[in-house]
Amino acid sequence: MNRSSTGRVLIVCTANAIRSPFVEHLLRARLAAEGYSGVRVESAGTAVRPGRPAQAQLVQLARGYGLDLESHRTRRLDESMLDPGMTVLCAANVHRRTVLDMRPELLDTTFTVREFARLLGNGAETIGDWSELVGSASRRRTRGRRGPVEDDDLVDPIRQPSSVWSEFERDAVGAVEAVVSATQRIIRKSDAGRGPLIDAAPKTRREMRALRTGKTDDSRGDAMRAGPDRG
Repeated sequence: MNRSSTGRVLIVCTANAIRSPFVEHLLRARLAAEGYSGVRVESAGTAVRPGRPAQAQLVQLARGYGLDLESHRTRRLDESMLDPGMTVLCAANVHRRTVLDMRPELLDTTFTVREFARLLGNGAETIGDWSELVGSASRRRTRGRRGPVEDDDLVDPIRQPSSVWSEFERDAVGAVEAVVSATQRIIRKSDAGRGPLIDAAPKTRREMRALRTGKTDDSRGDAMRAGPDRG
């Protein structure tokens, strides 16, 4: 049976133990919290030992965003996961090349996570659904970019100092926030004329806790800091 592909988003990294599961779970949670159910988000890795848990430091980091990655198990990317028309968001350009080696026809719908967020940030038009949002990003990509393509990569923090983990956290959360913010331009056909589908997404762990509990915990600091101490 063919799966619906235009509503699928696959996040890809190397081991499916840090970068892609964090983006997967955070993007799914933020979209759900804002009432958008137009996509199904999954993840996989290009060089994976299947069935292994998420890296322990990531599990701890994710808890600060209300995410439970204890049950995550790694999956190896293969061609059977890549359906026509689906959106593939990669941690780095090396993963994008791997995806396109498998399925060249996904050129217009495969990006790095940060590239996708950057391209969506350039748009202002109201659109009808997720596939139109992806098409808008793809059209903007053809206009070229400034700087090396590596600027759109998410750094791999495995076995790296806390400063690199902070960089990964900042860039991953920022990219997810930009994608969620862009979905404000998606209007339900039945709600046309009523305005955006969702409000702005929470941008910090504190705002996420407030969203879940209904109150703000001012006694706990903002965890999305540039410094190495996350608390």
